[in-house]
Amino acid sequence: MRLKKKSGYHHGDLRRTLLDVSVATIDKHGVDALNLRELATRAGVSSGAPYHHFADRAALLAAIAEEGFGYLEAAMIRERDAAPDDATSRLAALGRAYVSFATAHRGHFRVMFRGDLIGGDSPELVQAQPRVFQLLWDAVEDCQRSQVAPAGDLQPLVLTAWSAVHGLATLWIDGALPYKNLNPERLAPIVSNLISHMFAALAHNPASRTRSSRRQSTVRR
Repeated sequence: MRLKKKSGYHHGDLRRTLLDVSVATIDKHGVDALNLRELATRAGVSSGAPYHHFADRAALLAAIAEEGFGYLEAAMIRERDAAPDDATSRLAALGRAYVSFATAHRGHFRVMFRGDLIGGDSPELVQAQPRVFQLLWDAVEDCQRSQVAPAGDLQPLVLTAWSAVHGLATLWIDGALPYKNLNPERLAPIVSNLISHMFAALAHNPASRTRSSRRQSTVRR
């Protein structure tokens, strides 16, 4: 007698199904709720089927993170290219895209910045992570060239911009914002614009330029 095949997926798309079910599980229940045995049950396949595509849970999480970085990179490029053609607007657009991505792709976002995945064994993820950071770095550097960001070391400027939008996104998706009427979709453009205007104000602040010059002189010595 022939065994009846499970109908949870079509031939060739099991990997996609496993990723989709995993992301949905993380979105609803968090990363700790994900394990391969329960994933197989939710996907309607045998308990060993996920291992044909992912060696272990860490490999599955790395694949989710890699996919998430790809989506985030595309969203940031799309928003940047649609913004007015000036450095301040392009930097603000990247911030808006970052928060919008996080709120729309919570399952991916909760995995992407896990410390145990950064610098891990996935070459695809190792390549995907820096590309998003480079978009922000380039945008801040462009602000410096346009004299709408203070001269000097780029690192603290990039870290300030990243921390602001990442913090807002994380607080929102983790339900940690203290007031219910705080809406990230409304706040993301405001926060992003504040960062851009803050950089521009610092660029025209003589005291800020003096400190930057001193730091550069110290580094040259």
